[in-house]
Amino acid sequence: MPKENRQGGLRKAIGYSRRAPGQLTALLVVLVLVCLAAGLGAALDVQRRQQVLGGVIDRGGPLTGAAVEIYQSLSDANATAVSAFLVSSVEPADMRARYESNINEASAALSTAASGSPTGESAATVTRLAVYLPRYAGLVERAKAYNRQGQPQGAAYLREASHLVQSTMLPAAQRLFHAETTRLAQAQSDAGVIGWVFLGVGMLALGGLVVVQVYLARATRRVLNAGMLAATVAAVAAFSWYGIATTSAAERSVASRQSGSAAVEAFAEARIKALEARSDEALTLVARGNGRSYEDHFISVRDELNNGILERARAAAGDETSGHIRNAIDAWYSWVERHRDLRSQDDTGSYDDAVRRATSGDSGLLSSRVDTELGAAIARAADTFRREAVQARDALAGAGIGIGVLMVLAALGVWFGLTPRIREYR
Repeated sequence: MPKENRQGGLRKAIGYSRRAPGQLTALLVVLVLVCLAAGLGAALDVQRRQQVLGGVIDRGGPLTGAAVEIYQSLSDANATAVSAFLVSSVEPADMRARYESNINEASAALSTAASGSPTGESAATVTRLAVYLPRYAGLVERAKAYNRQGQPQGAAYLREASHLVQSTMLPAAQRLFHAETTRLAQAQSDAGVIGWVFLGVGMLALGGLVVVQVYLARATRRVLNAGMLAATVAAVAAFSWYGIATTSAAERSVASRQSGSAAVEAFAEARIKALEARSDEALTLVARGNGRSYEDHFISVRDELNNGILERARAAAGDETSGHIRNAIDAWYSWVERHRDLRSQDDTGSYDDAVRRATSGDSGLLSSRVDTELGAAIARAADTFRREAVQARDALAGAGIGIGVLMVLAALGVWFGLTPRIREYR
């Protein structure tokens, strides 16, 4: 194209842009693009949030629950095995059933974790725990077999099994638990962030629609433009929907964390420590005068519970769980008092009375109550987590498609509102 023709075309374009039809055409293009971009961005953001929340519900929650179950089941299995060892040479049926239930639950939780854990550290931890579990169970069975025969080797095998759990398996389960709870917390945080960027783009689109209508009213002497008015109504509806839906989802996501998964973490930590204390109490008696290390560990666990863990559990408790936590804390402090009496009896030679206290007496009943109340609190908090997470996802139901459709209608409103005004200048 000759240079003169290019320059002539450029002058015509500049001249057209300075006149009313050119300005209206530019406004038409810009508003249509802004409406479509805002609608697409908001719809994609809603879809992303739904996917994150779906992952929280379908994967994050079950994996975290499996990690908690592994930790709790191993702790309870060890505490139950040790307590049963004290009762008699043949373990009571109820303790046998509880121990087997714990082993089965730990195995099932490991299967859940193995099927859902991402590759990397968590998957390796699950594999190691799956190898250690039958080894632990085998040691316990050997301890029971020797105990039934009245052989002293039973106590040695029981101590070895307990050492495997406390020094290797529980730390591994704790790493898995923390890895999954951290991943879950990050997903909940991502789902709970309010989309200020998309709300800002929506306000820009609304502002543009209002400014153009004011401009049209002054340029054409017409107060209302039906197409532009419809576009404005559609945009207001779209971003009101987006704001309400994402804000509600964010609030529910925060609630699922604070009253749900975070509470489960706090309660599970307290329950596991209480189970450790129960094991230590029983192992001290099993050692028959050589259990100072277990009593020292009991004291260490007691101090951890008294100086932070129980207070965190109390702070995390909501309306549905506060009663259980209060009962567990009361039972714990009563248990600590009875434990002093138990140790006094054992130290002064009343071994049988100390064993009775630790198994079926007041100390044993109080330790069971602590475990029961904390278990009930964990179950309620887990229900709260899932309920709030599902409600967070449901708050976004239909919002992505609805917002997209409304912003397409807004773009069409702009088109049908401005094109007749542009034609009037021809």
